Amino acid sequence: MSVAVNETDHTEGFKPKPALRRRNLGTRIFTVLLIVGAISLDAALLVHLRSGTSGWKAFAWFAAAAAITQLLVTRSSSSRHAQVSLAVFIVAAALVLPPELVILVPIAQHVPEWLKQRYAWTVQAATVSCATLAAFAAWGSADLVLGGRELTSNATNRIALAGLLAATAFVLVDHGLVAVVKHQLGGALDGWRSVARLSSLGYNLALAALGVVIALIWTYDSWLALFAIAPLALAQRSLTVPRLQEEARVEPKTGLYNARHFGRVFGDELARSIRYGHPLSVLMVDLDLLREINNTYGHLAGDAVLCGVADVFRSQLRHYDVAARFGGEEFSILLPETPVEKALEIAERIRRAVAERSVDVSTSSEPIHVTVSIGVASFPSDGADQNALIHQADLAVYRAKLQGRNRVQAASAEAAVLAPSLAGHLEVAAQIAEHEERTASASEQGPRPHAAQNPYFLSLSFRLAALVAVISTAGITLGVAAMVFSHGHIDWGGIVAVTALVGVGQALAIQVDDGSISVSAVGTIAGVALFDIRVALLLALTTSVVEWSARRSALHQVLFNIGGLSLAGLAAGGVFALSRDLSSRQLAFDLAGIAAGGVYFLINTGLLAIALAFEGNEDWLGAWRERFTWLVPYYLVYGLVGALIAVAYHAIGSEALLVFALPLLIMRKTQEDYLGHAQKSAHKLRQAAETIQKQNLSLEQANRLLRERSTAAMESLSATVDARDSYTAGHSRRVQQLALAIGREIGFSQAELNILGQAALFHDIGKLAVPDSVLLKPAELNDYEWELMRRHADEGARIIERLGFLADAVPAIRHHHEHFDGSGYPDGLAGEEIPLGARIIHVADALDSMLTTRTYRSARQVKQALVELRDNAGEQFCPRCVSALESILPVEALGTEGGDAPEGESPDSALELTR
Repeated sequence: MSVAVNETDHTEGFKPKPALRRRNLGTRIFTVLLIVGAISLDAALLVHLRSGTSGWKAFAWFAAAAAITQLLVTRSSSSRHAQVSLAVFIVAAALVLPPELVILVPIAQHVPEWLKQRYAWTVQAATVSCATLAAFAAWGSADLVLGGRELTSNATNRIALAGLLAATAFVLVDHGLVAVVKHQLGGALDGWRSVARLSSLGYNLALAALGVVIALIWTYDSWLALFAIAPLALAQRSLTVPRLQEEARVEPKTGLYNARHFGRVFGDELARSIRYGHPLSVLMVDLDLLREINNTYGHLAGDAVLCGVADVFRSQLRHYDVAARFGGEEFSILLPETPVEKALEIAERIRRAVAERSVDVSTSSEPIHVTVSIGVASFPSDGADQNALIHQADLAVYRAKLQGRNRVQAASAEAAVLAPSLAGHLEVAAQIAEHEERTASASEQGPRPHAAQNPYFLSLSFRLAALVAVISTAGITLGVAAMVFSHGHIDWGGIVAVTALVGVGQALAIQVDDGSISVSAVGTIAGVALFDIRVALLLALTTSVVEWSARRSALHQVLFNIGGLSLAGLAAGGVFALSRDLSSRQLAFDLAGIAAGGVYFLINTGLLAIALAFEGNEDWLGAWRERFTWLVPYYLVYGLVGALIAVAYHAIGSEALLVFALPLLIMRKTQEDYLGHAQKSAHKLRQAAETIQKQNLSLEQANRLLRERSTAAMESLSATVDARDSYTAGHSRRVQQLALAIGREIGFSQAELNILGQAALFHDIGKLAVPDSVLLKPAELNDYEWELMRRHADEGARIIERLGFLADAVPAIRHHHEHFDGSGYPDGLAGEEIPLGARIIHVADALDSMLTTRTYRSARQVKQALVELRDNAGEQFCPRCVSALESILPVEALGTEGGDAPEGESPDSALELTR
């Protein structure tokens, strides 16, 4: 363990803690005593150091390896602790070296780290002191058992006990001292907890046991110790590639949080809001027209725009708000403790800031200006869970875009009313998605997940049955032949021990969808290295039976496993036999172990790939590459460890199997972490895909419900308006038809036509607030009455806005009496400031008024109405809309001439009364 690794804040860079002189008195006394104690121990032992002291070569090797390992420390920013392999080489040194050299290993180990990181001297000195005292404790524990004898003594039980005591003493002393130092320096219980984790203690005990293995191999042949580092490299890889104990929170392009972290924080904050009844709001922000920016200026310009918008978020949000990139051009912002009114203020502030910001890009001579559309949803009014709030905010963004973009839209009251029914639709959608996924997985003929053991056959085709028969027959026949025709002494005790090792390894197998992955291959390779190919069938049978007991596989699967594993074991044993014939050197035997692991892997996984290819009608080579190539380094190490087990077995007997048990457990943990990380990532991808599918389905359901309800409301309100005056019966419908025809001529999309049709149908709904005495007055209106009449546009907009689901039609309703020259009402807008839908409705309304007979005037002919519109184009009417009307009027006006005119209408009308 190291004190220094917790002295930094990994989120903000290295920040040393205050100097020792600013600590409390108890901390200073303890730290000084610890350092002085370690220095005194060093001084007392180093006086015995001589040039003739034995073990300088081992010291150089262990010190160099320890220093390199310390530089490869794996830090976790999430947990803010580090995993180092400190125990491996210090425990090995404690068993091999004299004490005066043992205490120098921690110093050599930490000097390169200090040169690289430059921790505070008190922190580094405390770390070295803890390691020094722990190293001496390890040496002392081993010396109590060995009594000064060489490590290679024949008393194997004494060596095992000495290694166990040395490993345990080092880990406990080092952990205990580091815990106290961290508690003193940090002033909290976190220091105790960080080093007292069972996972941390178990990890370092396993590494300390590996140090015992390295010490034994060093005394047997120093060059072989290089190969013993392989399990350590695998353990290091499990902590670094990938970093399984943490997930990145920040999206690299914008510097904002990613969607995963946002979802986690969102869930925590929502739970807190539910618990205490506090408000919470969420913003969904969509960058307008990012695709056009990418197409016009290039994707680098689009990236610059995304970064610029992220900068606006950072400048406009509070320190406890959470902004994240949701995906593509979408962002999500969590506003804790924020009601909807405050959330709308923040959203509007962000919208204005983005619109005012300019982004300089190299592909444009002028800065780029962008806008955003923002949807706001709040807890509890708009939803009670994450999906509901995100969904309502998405709907609000959709409406904001339909209204013309660059605006803020709150989740409507209608959406909140629909929330209970939408929950049912979401559940149905989830069931549909789950059913589709099950159907797809059952019929899919493509690649299957990773598997290192038996394939799961959906059906036993002729080709597959033939393959099973050939493999099982060949493996069992050759295995029996090897047992019968092999000669030499049979070590039944060793065979039983290796068989037990294989069975335990398979019993601890990692179960995956289509099989299992285990370290039993190590025992098989060690068995054929020790006892020749005669044990290949026995070990294959053991592995298959244990596998069957865990999964209850079908008979043809068990037979296939026995045959395939037997062939793989026979091939591995053949490699060892060939190496003995070619060379008697120990190094050649160890290299043969690597080759044996590779051959075992190729035969075992190759046969499995062929079986999977027969089952799924796919290319066997592609199946092998996808499922098994990632296991290559593990099986090569399996072969090396199997060879080392054979070497250790010849040296110290069956106790070697126990010595190698912990390194095998480390390798199994490495595989488990790797698979767990891969499965977790795949599960999250599936969840994300399901969420997207559910949201799409829920959006479709919401749109359908909104259309149904809005259609019913439109029919009812339209009938109410028409009932006020028999002379205007059908006026809103005719204006709607004219407006839609003009919109189609101009080129409106279907969504825009839907909004235009709603606005045209309700353009006069505000007349519900006008008294009958004014609305139905047959004479000319006075100024006061005209003021009442002119209010109907604004009143209509207010009525429709309260409905929520028709909010997109409000701008066209409010401004349909604006004049192109700015002389209209209610706001005096001019030209392009007037929404295009309002300009279309204005022209359609004027035409229908001129063609309709009223109690106070007669109708005009179509030709006369067209002349009036054309003469006032550019002043009262939009020239573009008048031109479009002229293009479609001959078709649309046929029903208003001759005998087809509705009752109460005439061909005469007065234009000036449309104000």
